[in-house]
Amino acid sequence: MWLVLGVVRVLWCLAPQTGYIHPDEFFQSPEVMAGDILNLKTYRTWEFNTSYPSRSILFPLITTGFSFTTLKALHNSGLFDKILNGYSLLVFPRCYLTCVSFILDYSVYRLACLWGADPWDALTLLSGSHVVLVFYTRTFSNVIEAVLFALLLLLVAMDIKQASVATQPMRKESGNKKHFIGIVLVSGFFNRPTFIGYALIPMFRWLFCDQKGILQFDFRRIVKRFFGLLSSVIATSFLFIVTDALYFGSLLSERSWFLKDGNNIYTLFVNISQHLVLTPVNLILYNLDQKSLIAHGSHPWFTHLTVNSFLLFGGLHLAAVTTGVKTMVSKFACKASGHTSHKDNLENKLPAKLSMTTQITEYLLLVYFIPIVVLSMFSHQEPRYISPLIVPLVILSASKYKMRSWKVVIVVFNLLGSVFFGCLHQGGLIPCLSYLEKVLHSENPLPSQTEHNLVFYHTYMPPRYLLNIKSDEKFVRIIDLGGSDVSFLNNTVNELLDNSASKHFGKNQEINIYMIAPGTVQDDIKNCGFQWKTVASFFPHLTMEDPPDITSLLSEGGLTQLSLYIFKVKQPEH
Repeated sequence: MWLVLGVVRVLWCLAPQTGYIHPDEFFQSPEVMAGDILNLKTYRTWEFNTSYPSRSILFPLITTGFSFTTLKALHNSGLFDKILNGYSLLVFPRCYLTCVSFILDYSVYRLACLWGADPWDALTLLSGSHVVLVFYTRTFSNVIEAVLFALLLLLVAMDIKQASVATQPMRKESGNKKHFIGIVLVSGFFNRPTFIGYALIPMFRWLFCDQKGILQFDFRRIVKRFFGLLSSVIATSFLFIVTDALYFGSLLSERSWFLKDGNNIYTLFVNISQHLVLTPVNLILYNLDQKSLIAHGSHPWFTHLTVNSFLLFGGLHLAAVTTGVKTMVSKFACKASGHTSHKDNLENKLPAKLSMTTQITEYLLLVYFIPIVVLSMFSHQEPRYISPLIVPLVILSASKYKMRSWKVVIVVFNLLGSVFFGCLHQGGLIPCLSYLEKVLHSENPLPSQTEHNLVFYHTYMPPRYLLNIKSDEKFVRIIDLGGSDVSFLNNTVNELLDNSASKHFGKNQEINIYMIAPGTVQDDIKNCGFQWKTVASFFPHLTMEDPPDITSLLSEGGLTQLSLYIFKVKQPEH
């Protein structure tokens, strides 16, 4: 079953999936790399502003950047005709991240074996989850965060397990894990600063756990382990900081300070430090501003715990809540009984395996719920922010329950989630861009005689790079109106019509104005002061920002509510 689901994961990535979950999928990696490596027309978001960069560039470089470099090399080789197209631009980086996602499978298998859970039940729950099938076959930074989180859990578990059975020759290998832990910690922080919340419990366990796996405060051991991380932490931080500084130009933008005569080592060090970029710190400062969070959307503090967790994990989250409540009630009941000596005698009679299972269950519950609590402190809460928690959740579920009795519920839930996020949600935009790419790259393009204006209305931000337009080509203009009022659309289109009429009066030049909008706003467009015709439609397309009206949906022609349309504006006759 795991093998079948793994094949489905790869094939569905190659299909490709048409659902559009969130703009960050494109604008935090492939949109930036496509402009840098392939010289395509793109749009750089605020995170990659050179004056205040807030996203580290290293992971986009080694994931999407590597994918596009490979694609560029294949294109330049001349062996593959027209390999550089909308499909390859979409699928190449997705396929790379899909391969990376299998590190989760390896980590879950190893962790389940270490903690006494059924590894194949855990792997089936993981690979059958729509979180893995949809979210982790995309170019989200959350995929990297989940992989690093899983590796951190595995490294900590292996180190503690090794320490509890260690012999003298194995201590060197244990020391190596300290370096890997340091690398993973820094990499996770630079990828997404929220990684701090995920690392809290594993690192607490690693620092405070003795060689028998029992939590115990030992100041000397804590200091020793802490300083054991320093070398790898410093080296990895240096790599990220220098890479960001070189990419965003702050290190080499002004070379006079570097070449100035009479610079001593201290002055040189101070000058260099002033030109370094700390992207995660910039992002944290940005998110500490309440106005910034409100600009991206504000949610109640309980959204992660009550809404997002059910959207992502369904019954597995409910099972974790139930287990957590039972564990807390059991602990309070034991304390309230007051029979300490009786309890001690009982624990001594318990099998070691049962005692260890209880410890692991409590640990997994903390690993699952503490990040939710930490991330709930921020008012902007999206489901994908807690998606890495699928790792401890599937192990907890595989160890505590016979999931076969729940298989129908689990299968139906993940099918619905896969269809919603993988196909329905903003599902017409990617096929629409593929269609427009073919129109713009027709067999006999006349860029000098044809101008194309693409107006996107009430859709997610369109990834420009999927149109496969070179950055220096001026015949395509992309206007993203987002969720603006219909009056703004009317003014924009009429202004384009007026400009085209005056600018190209008497010239043999064709002006095309396309509107891309969902069927739910089609009636509003009909009231605008210009004429248009439908060129193409794409089904299914569900926009939750403009949800379809139920009565209209059930009426004749109601499927127009679940489609995205390309309208071509008719030029007025002179």
